[in-house]
Amino acid sequence: MMSSSVPYLTDIAILGSGASGTHGLLKILSRISDNRASLLAPVRITVIDRDRQFHSGLPYGHRSGRSSLLISELQHFLPDRELSAFIAWLEQRREVMLRWAIEGSTPDSPLAEAMEIEWILRHEDDIRDGRWERLYLPRRLYGQHLAELVTEAVETARDFADVEFVHADIDEITHTEDGDVLLSQHDGPGTTRFEIHARSLLLAIGSPPVKELSVVAGEHNASPDSAVTDGVRLESGIIADLHEPSLEHVIERTWARLDSLPKDQRDILLVGGNADALEFILASHRLRRATASRLHILCSRGRPHYWHHDRPGETASTPLLDRLLAAARAGEPLRALELSRTVKAELTAAIDNGNVNSTISVLIGAVGSSLAYMDNYERCSMATEYGLIINDLLRRAGGDSLDLLVEGVENGTIDFVPGRFREARITDNRVQVTVDPPADSTPAVESSSTVPAPHYAVVVNGMGFERVTDTRSALLRQMLGSGVVRASASRTGLVLDSSFRAASGIYVLGPLIAGHAHGTAAYWHIESVARILSLAGQVAEKLVVDLLDRQTLKARVPVPAQ
Repeated sequence: MMSSSVPYLTDIAILGSGASGTHGLLKILSRISDNRASLLAPVRITVIDRDRQFHSGLPYGHRSGRSSLLISELQHFLPDRELSAFIAWLEQRREVMLRWAIEGSTPDSPLAEAMEIEWILRHEDDIRDGRWERLYLPRRLYGQHLAELVTEAVETARDFADVEFVHADIDEITHTEDGDVLLSQHDGPGTTRFEIHARSLLLAIGSPPVKELSVVAGEHNASPDSAVTDGVRLESGIIADLHEPSLEHVIERTWARLDSLPKDQRDILLVGGNADALEFILASHRLRRATASRLHILCSRGRPHYWHHDRPGETASTPLLDRLLAAARAGEPLRALELSRTVKAELTAAIDNGNVNSTISVLIGAVGSSLAYMDNYERCSMATEYGLIINDLLRRAGGDSLDLLVEGVENGTIDFVPGRFREARITDNRVQVTVDPPADSTPAVESSSTVPAPHYAVVVNGMGFERVTDTRSALLRQMLGSGVVRASASRTGLVLDSSFRAASGIYVLGPLIAGHAHGTAAYWHIESVARILSLAGQVAEKLVVDLLDRQTLKARVPVPAQ
């Protein structure tokens, strides 16, 4: 489906081919099919991505490792309809997985690129009995499933839509004089390598780059310039981006570095407690065991409150929230600030009472339903400020990565460093890290650590993504700087209208919707596939209606006499 032949003009350009762009494409094809009788000509669609692999993005493709798992149980990953289709897809591959586990030899199957035999062995009984819903599946399986869905959808749509897939690293988006969208890639100032005119653009580029670690070269470092360059800087012990160029490459290079050092110097510092951090804990398990290395995790207050298994018999209790929502149902105004404070108070109580996970589950559901009791101003406050605060409090973790974390804590190979990362200094083939004391702005959480020596063999960046306004993304900086788009008040997404347009002809799907509110809806975090799916149909509907209107308008414009 890939082509290097790019039309000068396309009807719809989709920039980004991860989960957002792929589900956007599938929904667009579905909407076009529904309206095919109104089409005046077949629709040209061009999907553009800088990565060599389409339909997967970072989480579900080659940049994540075969060991990388979904961050939630499968039953919470997809809506019911899509969940049933994915489970049916998994069922067709169950026997291959089980034979792999029995025979031990890598199968001649795409599954070999998507998962590891160790995962199958850990969950062999569940796989044999078809208990998929409670599993944390290898992420690449979903990427393969998406690719097959696209192949089928493109083939089905061939009579009314021509879909092309193009590799390009777009760094500029502008409008043409006639109102089309111009996408360009440049080799340098004044040199255009690639460009395409689109009548409409679906901007689905995913999250901004990861936050930068502040790294300086020490006075004894032999090559300071190489020590502070971007990407994987393992020559100096710095992993600036866990997925650059891929997680498996990072693990391989880390393994080699640790093997080159004396055993008493094999300390790894993992900075941050987000999903990337859990992914590294899982991916580095064999490495840490083989090299006898120790993992220290730097988080603001030590061990995050959600990095625990459910406790036996644990039940939620949320009396403060219950009273707040009862008052709202009775007609009292519900304020976003008050909801945020109540959630924080309930979580603090749950930490003390030992029922954190069950309480978080109840709080997540209640926060979503609370929007119905807010006015437009309060919903906007949720989208731009308080939803983000609540989201940071109500994170969840589980599955294999949490099992390995608990195992490491219990055997003493993993501990926690409370505080905030300030700076890493590279000196004498080691990394010295300066840590600021913990802030008191978050609920108290467990700190089971003894602060280790401040020198490490490897420092891993697990701090999460940049804000849109602080990003190093050349494309986002160009679009914001030229005024084509504006950042939302939350600084995590773009200002959008009720049709999810950031500008004329530019529709948005995915994480850049964050900070948007309209009607009874508010969006402060658009990372999950379930949330992307819930929005993809709405965005596709708006985009296709606009396309049909443009086709009709163009047909009505009289052709000048020759």
